[in-house]
Amino acid sequence: MSFVARCSLTHLAPRLSAAKGENDTFLLQHGLLLFAESEHWALLIKQSGFPPVDAVLLSFYSDKRVMIIGGEGALSGIQLAHESAIEYVQQLLLHCSENSLSDLHLQPQRDGIVVRGREAGALNSLDFLLPNFGQQVYSRIKVLANLDLTEQRQPQDGRLSVLSDDNRQHEFRLSCCPVIGGEKLVLRCLQATDNITPLQQTGLLKEQYRWFARSLNQSQGLILVTGPTGSGKTSTLYSAMNQLDNDRSNVCSVEDPVEVPLPGCSQVMVNTRQGLTFAYILRTLLRQDPDVILIGEIRDAETAKIAIQAAQTGHLVLSSLHTNNCIDSIKRLESLGVNPLDIRSSLKLIVSQRLFSLREPQTDAEQKRQAVFEVVPWLEQAETLLKAKTDSNDLRHYLQQLKLPDFSQALQHYIDAGLISSTERERFAYESD
Repeated sequence: MSFVARCSLTHLAPRLSAAKGENDTFLLQHGLLLFAESEHWALLIKQSGFPPVDAVLLSFYSDKRVMIIGGEGALSGIQLAHESAIEYVQQLLLHCSENSLSDLHLQPQRDGIVVRGREAGALNSLDFLLPNFGQQVYSRIKVLANLDLTEQRQPQDGRLSVLSDDNRQHEFRLSCCPVIGGEKLVLRCLQATDNITPLQQTGLLKEQYRWFARSLNQSQGLILVTGPTGSGKTSTLYSAMNQLDNDRSNVCSVEDPVEVPLPGCSQVMVNTRQGLTFAYILRTLLRQDPDVILIGEIRDAETAKIAIQAAQTGHLVLSSLHTNNCIDSIKRLESLGVNPLDIRSSLKLIVSQRLFSLREPQTDAEQKRQAVFEVVPWLEQAETLLKAKTDSNDLRHYLQQLKLPDFSQALQHYIDAGLISSTERERFAYESD
């Protein structure tokens, strides 16, 4: 037996955590993980914090040469036992909810299941499951969502929940999709109605909030919230909807799916298999005398056309676009066939956002991410942004006239406050011309 190296456990391959499922209890009790072996040798990882390894403890490897890598630090990801699928799923989902992860991905690989979580917009490896245990985990998740365990060739959608020790219920949306090598499962962590963040506390700077609130008080027009996957668009839309006076207005929504029940809002979920598309539901809702309509996302030309028409004819419309910034949002609407003249007459506000991990842990355990916004009111002067060669400099100049920061300046505000690391600037800065 001999030590051959030392390494940081944090930077070992994610599948090292699957070693827990391969090792017997004896090795695990002494902080040892079987990393690799052959007929004549075995390579073990020794986790930090455990006593030195006694050769006697490894006597059952007498017919092999045992080599040990001394691990420093902690294993990356989450450290959950791979013994009971029921307990594993319970703890995995609670970890997702309690650590503000927006999504959980379980994806098949050649030799097992990779578990990843999306936090502050970025996917990070959490765990690696061996095939047999991975299938048990898949089955447990499907059981909780009341899905068909035998169906693996067709997509399935469902909802499930788990109860924490303090009797709080955590809700999740599940999507199962057949892929090469098996099924991929993606769970979206849904926030409870009483956990909707007030719009003023979402991360909007003072002037940004003022313009957003002013737009919400308009009787008609289009408000767009934009950003990439996992940037918090849906949360911002719910915060905005929660600020409306639902008692004095007829508020409706069409969503795919409905993620959070909104008191006083008539929410309709898209179901394409039954013909309930965004466009079909929108046309129906417009016959329901609505004051405010939330459209979960504008994805196609027909939905864009109806949304613009509604915003021009006495309805306040809120929706999201999967674009990176304000200028891209305008180009996206035009690519969907929206006439620039209709954009001018209907658009009231574009909000672009990103999520960042906080630099230092906050006293509030729930606050682990910080949203950064760019808020662009659509006034008469904004028509210059419809030009084909408009760039970020034109947008910054326009916002300066309104005493509003662009995204880069808003991000710098949180960097200067010490909440976000300065290294994040390089990842999200606008491209220079």
